[in-house]
Amino acid sequence: MRARLIRRWLGRFRLLPLHPQWLLEMSGAERALDSAFAGLRGRVLDIGCADRRFATRLPAGCEYLGLDYPDTAVGMYRTRPDVFADARALPFPAASLQGVILKDVLEHVPGPEQVLSEIARVLSAGGTLVLWMPFIYPIHDAPYDFQRYTEHGLRRYLAEHGFKVTQFAGALTPVETGALMFCLACADAAEQILTRRVWLFPVIPLLALLVLVMNLFGKGLAWVPASHFMPSSYRLLAVREPG
Repeated sequence: MRARLIRRWLGRFRLLPLHPQWLLEMSGAERALDSAFAGLRGRVLDIGCADRRFATRLPAGCEYLGLDYPDTAVGMYRTRPDVFADARALPFPAASLQGVILKDVLEHVPGPEQVLSEIARVLSAGGTLVLWMPFIYPIHDAPYDFQRYTEHGLRRYLAEHGFKVTQFAGALTPVETGALMFCLACADAAEQILTRRVWLFPVIPLLALLVLVMNLFGKGLAWVPASHFMPSSYRLLAVREPG
């Protein structure tokens, strides 16, 4: 409970470089989401919807359906989706949806290929899948964090289930990803101190300073030429091919 309160309080500072995830906030994630959603039409299913926050961000004319698993929706997030279900057995007829949102969810489901198979089943030909997934990122929402995929793994599994990738991008440069991991490690240390080792409280200002410095360092070197071998996450659009 104390850890949850700490994270909620820290969330107020997401737009400041003192926040451990500031680099992600500066990565244009919200603009990228709006761009991805702009092409959605018809009935759109949001798998792992939590608080249904995307319901108001879809284009006019879309019919939003939020789906989540009871253990996570009620037990972890205290929310109520439109549909309670397991993503491995979607309660919708074949080809009945025109869009599916799978944002930061695939890492949390056992049997991820079953999920992709079910999405392919319920999407109509030409339907769009918006899929985001972390690549280099700490374990979160434990114990429901099961896997990570490389770009090549994602492309292969999507192709095997009848999807054609139309857009693919990685979030953060390698330097930024390294800085993000350092900042999150500092944040974890601070959380452990506040919840279990209060006598080490004097160390927290040093950790906060390190987060500030590393965030600015990562952002300052983001311009350095680099390959795409170490993004923090992947963002892609895929279309359900006929057949």
